[in-house]
Amino acid sequence: MAIIFDGKSYALKKAEVLKKEVLDLNANGIFPHLASIIVGNNPASKLYVGLKKKAGEKIGIQVDVYYLSENTKKEDLLILIKTLNEDRCFSGIMIQLPLPENLKLFKEEILNTINPKKDVDGLRSDSQFLHPTSKAVIKIIDEAKEKTKKQFKDVCVVGATGMVGESLVKKFKEENYEVIECGKNTKDLKSKTLMCDILVSATGEEGLINEDMVKDDAIIVDVGSPKGDVDFSKVLKKASFITPVPGGVGPVTIYCLLENLIIACKI
Repeated sequence: MAIIFDGKSYALKKAEVLKKEVLDLNANGIFPHLASIIVGNNPASKLYVGLKKKAGEKIGIQVDVYYLSENTKKEDLLILIKTLNEDRCFSGIMIQLPLPENLKLFKEEILNTINPKKDVDGLRSDSQFLHPTSKAVIKIIDEAKEKTKKQFKDVCVVGATGMVGESLVKKFKEENYEVIECGKNTKDLKSKTLMCDILVSATGEEGLINEDMVKDDAIIVDVGSPKGDVDFSKVLKKASFITPVPGGVGPVTIYCLLENLIIACKI
């Protein structure tokens, strides 16, 4: 039976370390401050932003949320971003994705308008910050290795061309992992996933990964949202370590965003 990763517990413990760092920054006259922009009325986006605000404020970080209507024009959004770029009170700026249909075509332009030093969500094409979800996956795999006493260096990423998958593949390669890149429609997907001791799935395709696609004693990290990519109850019996949805990668992602914000304060 696999070790079930408790993302909430992990994030709470790590947040205590960040809380002390925030107090140290405060003592030196630095006050971490995040601007979060949400465009439209996506319920999931509102939930995520609310969770980030609550988590930030628990450790002494001020989080201001800017709610914009679904019909917001690109020009108005860019003006807001530029204003926040110039405001020295803000250490970080993030835009909650997805954007409404009328702005999706301009996503890259919008994200690349954020000051590189304030891009704590790691979404600029040249960002110096690792995307918080990708960062969370790396931390979880490190935790899995420690808990299972396994030091695997091969990984299959399903959803490798997505926002999370692309940055993950890049980071894995930087850390000298052997990486197999797949998508949900990859031919012979099962044969690819069975080749690796670490399997990360980030497609958003509910139940895509079943027990027949998982190598014995593999480490499984499920980045599916809002429901898991992995058939949890069945894969649980075959893996050595697995993340649930919810309560796995999500809480650690929020912690990683706040960690990026604190790093931004020191740049």
